[in-house]
Amino acid sequence: MFPTLRFLTASRLHLYGYAFAAVYAFFLLSVYNAGTWIVDTKGVPIYTDFACAWIAALGAIHGQAASLYDPAKFVEMQAALVGTSNEIYPNWPYPPTFVLILAPFAVLPYLYAFVAWDTITLLGCVTVVYAITRRPAAIALALACPFTAWNFLAAHNGFLTASLLGASLVFLERQPVLAGVFIGCLTCKPQFGVLFPIALVAARQWRTIASAGITALLLAAVSAAAFGTDVWAAFPRELVAQAGLNLLADPDSNWGYLQSTYGFIRSLRGGTALAWLAQAAIASAIAVMIWLVWRAEIRYSLKAATLSCAALMATPYAFAYDLAAIAIPMAFLGRDQISYGLLRGEQAILVGLFGTAVALLIIFGDRPGGVTFGSTPTGTLVTLLLLGLILRRALLHGRGDSQQGCAVAARASVATPCG
Repeated sequence: MFPTLRFLTASRLHLYGYAFAAVYAFFLLSVYNAGTWIVDTKGVPIYTDFACAWIAALGAIHGQAASLYDPAKFVEMQAALVGTSNEIYPNWPYPPTFVLILAPFAVLPYLYAFVAWDTITLLGCVTVVYAITRRPAAIALALACPFTAWNFLAAHNGFLTASLLGASLVFLERQPVLAGVFIGCLTCKPQFGVLFPIALVAARQWRTIASAGITALLLAAVSAAAFGTDVWAAFPRELVAQAGLNLLADPDSNWGYLQSTYGFIRSLRGGTALAWLAQAAIASAIAVMIWLVWRAEIRYSLKAATLSCAALMATPYAFAYDLAAIAIPMAFLGRDQISYGLLRGEQAILVGLFGTAVALLIIFGDRPGGVTFGSTPTGTLVTLLLLGLILRRALLHGRGDSQQGCAVAARASVATPCG
């Protein structure tokens, strides 16, 4: 009744996933040896998103946390390490709690800090993916995801977002207090947690709400004790400044870097008002949908898949590296497919999404006359289609058990691709 693509057996998914990961690894080693990734041929750090974060953490542990939220001083701190450049970020938009997470890496030399951050956060991501699916093939597919490669290249925080988002939902079903701890930690990237209160209230998860609130307050208190209370006074000001820099920039700016409805509209030369209206409409519709899904008698795996996918769409401020967290809704969707069988066309659609993302990684890679992968808002369409696929499954196949699903789970031969 639910036909599968025969070449997508578990053993072959292992092979495909690790083959893609090997290609990514070869590329990364090539650009490193060429002196165009992490550090140049002289050992000087190449300015990237992680360079900005590492410098911020380095300044914080040396008593300059308040300077992070002063654009002029923050630019000076970065220029002292990587030299003057037009590409230096003038604002530090993250809350002081994020600096707490970064601080241990700032005691390492830059090269080791870069590799350690990438490795540890990626390990957290794949561990959560495995905890969701209990299938080794899921790890291979998470590594094969093009957004995984993009985040690893930039050493940004997409894996951290994925780890916290996924761990929150893994524990929510049976250990609500522990789930709240991870949700509280997700406040280091607050734009991806805005839908959690709606879901938790809908599900009447009061212990989780209390745990999340206490954790967030404790993290804020520890950061204030470590870096001073001035940083919390300065943070809102710089958050607004960064929002203006990214969301109110010139119409000719590269809006495609924002993988959101807002970025999509602006990349099509739409005006600010239209982009905000579209983003607000999408966010409002998603909020209503989350309330209805989490109130309904739907399998938990589909509720978690819906929330984790919607979290990537509700904010106007999401970049390509943030979409590394798409591994989480994919994992929950895969878990449901393993346990309850496939709907017609599901695998074909997922393979198509994966193929599109891989093609964009190749076509829009760094090259003379080209643009950087992530500079087109295709991630917006990928997440929208994935959300539609999850909701379709919830509506048509989301209640109760399935004899056929149990048979599929017993065979353990069905998994889904990332992307």
